[in-house]
Amino acid sequence: LLQAPTDARYKVHRAMAAKTECVPYTERAKQPEKYVYTSNLLVRRDVFEAEAFDSGFTGWGWEDVEWAMRVSRRFRVVHLDNPATHMGLDTVDSLAGKYEQSAPNFGRMAARHPEIVAAYPSYKAARMLKALPALPHLRKLMRRAAGMERLPVGARAFSLRLYRAALYADAV
Repeated sequence: LLQAPTDARYKVHRAMAAKTECVPYTERAKQPEKYVYTSNLLVRRDVFEAEAFDSGFTGWGWEDVEWAMRVSRRFRVVHLDNPATHMGLDTVDSLAGKYEQSAPNFGRMAARHPEIVAAYPSYKAARMLKALPALPHLRKLMRRAAGMERLPVGARAFSLRLYRAALYADAV
């Protein structure tokens, strides 16, 4: 994130990325399949020949993580101290749109790899939120709070993570 834009409109994404995407390689190595991003990847040809990306994933999100889950069952996934610059920060509106696209993909991944996904905080939150009878109304409030610039960035990021989990609740 050192070279990423610092505009106020990207503060929420910057805060979220700093917490979940800028993880030291020693931590990433503990859950190697979770931290595979196809923007910074070196893969042997035989791995791709053995495990292709699932074309059933559409839109944005989770196709690379699901692929890594399958790969990690057959091959060793190694994380290096190989920092990459994250230049693609999004606004809250853009991220919310991506999360909306990603919900069916998250559900597809959870159905194929329940033993792995069950440990993900987003899955646990989605399962809890699924029980709320007013979830569609709460989801709108979460989305609205994420976009409120007068709220602290941490509160906005939390609201956006809740919004994502609320979307995923419909898919799990």
